[in-house]
Amino acid sequence: MKNILTLILIGGAGSLLSGCFLASQQDMSALQGQLRELNTTITQMQANQAELASKMDELNQNLSVSNENLAQSGSQFSSLSAKLDDITALVKNGRSVPAVEAEEGTEPVAQPAAAAVLPSDLFAEAKNHLDKGAYEAAATGFKLYVAKYPQSENTEQAYMYMGDAYIAAGQTKKGAVAYATILQKFPSSKLTPAARLKYALSIVPLGKTEEAKRYLSSVVADFPKSAEATQAKAELAKLSK
Repeated sequence: MKNILTLILIGGAGSLLSGCFLASQQDMSALQGQLRELNTTITQMQANQAELASKMDELNQNLSVSNENLAQSGSQFSSLSAKLDDITALVKNGRSVPAVEAEEGTEPVAQPAAAAVLPSDLFAEAKNHLDKGAYEAAATGFKLYVAKYPQSENTEQAYMYMGDAYIAAGQTKKGAVAYATILQKFPSSKLTPAARLKYALSIVPLGKTEEAKRYLSSVVADFPKSAEATQAKAELAKLSK
């Protein structure tokens, strides 16, 4: 009887161990399957990351090309604006507009007499004085330019350069007036952030510190991502000491 009971117990234990072993094998197989699935997912994610990096590089290249094109377009636009100013001046002075260059094989076109002073020539001469440090001559040239061509595409820039020339020449009040003119006459100008900043800095020596602070704060508030805003913050910190 004892032998039979012993055999039954041994058989039961063997079955239990066998069942546990099978269960362990199944768990191991399931775990291996999960690991394989995880490895597949990681591989796919790495592939997606590589593809994303490639697309980002391509996008950066496209942005660089776009920025170069914008810069070229801006330069071409400025050149075109100067030519339009010249044509307007010629028409107002009752002179002929220069003809397009004749094609090869055609009759040469007689060149009309040029106007006494073209807008582009006057602007370029004043800018040349500014670059060479002849600030009073530069200021006088830009003052003449804005007086003769108040509707020119370059009038805003002429006022800005005029202010720079006056400031460099030590004529702070006249420089401030030039910057203020941009803010008054051209409120939507792309030069507004720079004009506000320069106006604020120009009136500090004139004792208008609180007004300067207001203008510097407006640059930070209205144009937070501009280079002028960064400089305005630094200037505000100096004035607050």
